[in-house]
Amino acid sequence: MGGRIVSSLLGKLEKNRTPILLAEIGAYLHDLGKARKQFIDCFAKESSSCRDDHNFPSSFPDDLRIKLKEIRVKICNEEVSLFDFIEKHHDRKENGTRFKDCEIPPQIRLLYADWNGYDGMDSGMDKGVVSSNSKQSKDYTFIATTFGYEPKENKIEDVTNLTKELYNLVKDKLSDYKNNKIDIKQLRSNIIKDTKKHYLKFLGETRRPANDVTLWDHSYSVATLFKCAVAKNILDCSNSSFDPLDFSWKILSADFNALSILGKGIKIGDILGYKKKIEDAFDKVKEIVEEEYPLGNEIYRDNSGIYLLIPDIEIKELKELTISRLIEIEPELMPEITVKEIFNLQSSNYKFDCKNQPQIPGDIKGQRRNFENDKKRSLLKILPEAREITLQEVSYPSSSERFFSEKFMDDWSDKEVCPICRLRPMKENSEGCKHCLDRRVRRAKNWIKDYPKQTIWLDEVSDHNDRIVLLTGCFVLDNWLDGSLIRTMAIKNNALTSKNPSPARIRRCWETTQEFIKSTIFANILSNFTYGKESLNLELRNKRIQFKLDQKPKIMEGATCDVDLKGIRLSPACIDKNSGTFISTINLQILEKWGYIVGGQKGRILDAKPADEKFQEYLPYVQIYDSPDQFMAIVPAYDALDIAAKIVEEYEIQFSKVRDRLPFHIGIIAFHRRIPLYVAMDAGKKLIDAFKKSKEIEASVVSPPQEIDTNIDTAYKKFGHKVIKLKLITNPSYSSVPLEWVVSCSTGDPVQDDEWHPYLRYSGRNSNRGNYSFDYGNGNYVVHVKKLQLNDCIKIEGSYFKLAYLENAAERFKVDEKLRSLGDVKRLDELWNDVACILKSKNLGISQMYAFWHEVMKRYEDYKGDSVWQDFVKSSLMNKLRLCPEKDKELFDKLFQATKDCLLDLCLNWNLKVRKLKP
Repeated sequence: MGGRIVSSLLGKLEKNRTPILLAEIGAYLHDLGKARKQFIDCFAKESSSCRDDHNFPSSFPDDLRIKLKEIRVKICNEEVSLFDFIEKHHDRKENGTRFKDCEIPPQIRLLYADWNGYDGMDSGMDKGVVSSNSKQSKDYTFIATTFGYEPKENKIEDVTNLTKELYNLVKDKLSDYKNNKIDIKQLRSNIIKDTKKHYLKFLGETRRPANDVTLWDHSYSVATLFKCAVAKNILDCSNSSFDPLDFSWKILSADFNALSILGKGIKIGDILGYKKKIEDAFDKVKEIVEEEYPLGNEIYRDNSGIYLLIPDIEIKELKELTISRLIEIEPELMPEITVKEIFNLQSSNYKFDCKNQPQIPGDIKGQRRNFENDKKRSLLKILPEAREITLQEVSYPSSSERFFSEKFMDDWSDKEVCPICRLRPMKENSEGCKHCLDRRVRRAKNWIKDYPKQTIWLDEVSDHNDRIVLLTGCFVLDNWLDGSLIRTMAIKNNALTSKNPSPARIRRCWETTQEFIKSTIFANILSNFTYGKESLNLELRNKRIQFKLDQKPKIMEGATCDVDLKGIRLSPACIDKNSGTFISTINLQILEKWGYIVGGQKGRILDAKPADEKFQEYLPYVQIYDSPDQFMAIVPAYDALDIAAKIVEEYEIQFSKVRDRLPFHIGIIAFHRRIPLYVAMDAGKKLIDAFKKSKEIEASVVSPPQEIDTNIDTAYKKFGHKVIKLKLITNPSYSSVPLEWVVSCSTGDPVQDDEWHPYLRYSGRNSNRGNYSFDYGNGNYVVHVKKLQLNDCIKIEGSYFKLAYLENAAERFKVDEKLRSLGDVKRLDELWNDVACILKSKNLGISQMYAFWHEVMKRYEDYKGDSVWQDFVKSSLMNKLRLCPEKDKELFDKLFQATKDCLLDLCLNWNLKVRKLKP
């Protein structure tokens, strides 16, 4: 089919919105019959014989089936019902016979596996050659992550009510559409968006390890490919085709240098305002391409860009429209709209037209299968290649073509440059231009109205020592998004074969890391953390006071004003303009420390009292952003290391089977609450850039892997019923101490080990470990963790950690130096406990610890850590800390190593100077 479409692209897409979106809905519903208990039970290992009936009419309630049959979809004079997508996408008929290839309606051929349709293309890649003896038990059927994690909450229980709810939702929304109560865009939203929570609870394939792709991931991927095909057909029906192999794709992306934009904010409200504008921009691109001018679907989004799959057509008109819409949202964004094409594969050997035969001949099927495989490979490359290109091109600002200067040509007479946007004029001595201040106030008003249990104020996040942390985290997903590392996992547990990186499985990869960030980090750890534990006046930590001021400021609701109480500056926020009521926006522990609390400033602060209940018990952290590969949050410095430790602990559990090749980095950048926020944001951006440059490292197994039954040793119960403990040594520049890893070999089923996921990349030729080793590409081998041996050398991707305190703005330029191994998060916690233990058991004072610390660090500078210095450290450990190398050997060796690799310096500086603890 030709690449250029004549006539108005946008006009045709708008005019044909209804058939395109109905076709997408039909493709999305094609496996609706799998959302039933019968489908799960049919493929359980206890079932000796069962007929897969998920596409049979009798599998659906009469009223739902009738509605699906009533709604027709017409594409280029080829018409089917929504139920045809379900019933005819497989060759099996309910009466026991089978459809001939040419009996399949043309539209449905775009789905049909024997026509190399998109259902078969995606599910075939998902399943690969999954073994028939890998069925799950009926009582232990789990949905796994792509990385093999099967937590208890992923167990599929009785789904009868869930199925009923899903079927009723589909039926009711189809009825509403049929009765003109909702339009086609609302129907699409109701069907595809509102059923997602149901689809995520079901599997398209129940056998391990193909149980990592949910019904949602598969159905959405199939619907996207189908939508691209029908949209291209409708744009030029004279050249339409219903052969799925006739279509190719492009990536349309809208990208911004998001961290640079967010980093312009002076206050949290500025950053959150910019964040909202970026989200609005992404949502607008999605709305334009998916619904307003339906051409394709979003397939990936992170904090810098949104990527949509579209057909291979000329889209200049669409790009121009998209840019104009984004400028209306925020002209500062300056979007980079790019299009990445798949190399257009050429072949004619696959053609078949049904004129003389009812069935596709075997030789042509073979040729079609080969061409389909070529299509799959090109499809897998398109997203990572598009991301690589766009991330190189996006900078801020990168070109005058994307800088619309007319948007910033306001009256500049007697004006200054706004310090926030740095583009618009503002009045002298103002905090910012009207545009930026309005955006800031809008965030505050939204907070008052909708989110009073959260905070948008740095002073509230601050701990009782006036210190804050920018917490950053980062996954490196590149080799998962291109599918190469998916191949390091097995699809069969005998005659091993690599897992296939299907579009749905790749989607599942980044959805898993995104869910970890959204649910585990933000919704669980940060939202349930006990902040300020054991600090003074803990009862005030999450409290607010409200009051009135003697001189009523004339400010808007949501705005703040500065109040100086004998050197202590407050910035209360106005929550009621009419009554002049303000609310505190500072950690009350800070005020208590200085003696200023409720009633402490009579004459200036009036009617002071505890704030209304809705403002109490706020959570003292701010989510800056989250995306599949990274996040930023602002948390109290006092709690930051404990929070990081909990995050690392969960990472090690949920990603234990792939921690060697899915690195996770975490950074703690502390600063005083009076340090400008943009300084910390700039440091965070610099640190994330450094994390993404992490390199592959070789590690050696230094002790025989230890297999542990967690039913006996319950310390590792969170990892499942069976784990392997590994002890690895690496280059000292990465870790000065051996890495001690716990790798799960468990599934959710207590009697089934994981034979498919916990493989490590072997450094060398074939390891000859039988069915527990295989070539995952180009002569590179992986070995199952339980078959690793002493002195084996493996490849790992380093995971890094950074702990820093910015004394001043200039120190942000060094934040990417001296990164440490992620394992040092745990070492720091243990080391501080050891310090406390030494002081207590040896009856030492904190001054003696300070003396030891200062002396060894001073000598370190003099001797650069040579053998003379090391002898001095040993002597100081014995004389100043009273540690005996023989009697206290384990503790002595730990303190010596921590002093030698500067971890002790980091530990003491953090706990004594930043957290201001007294052990």
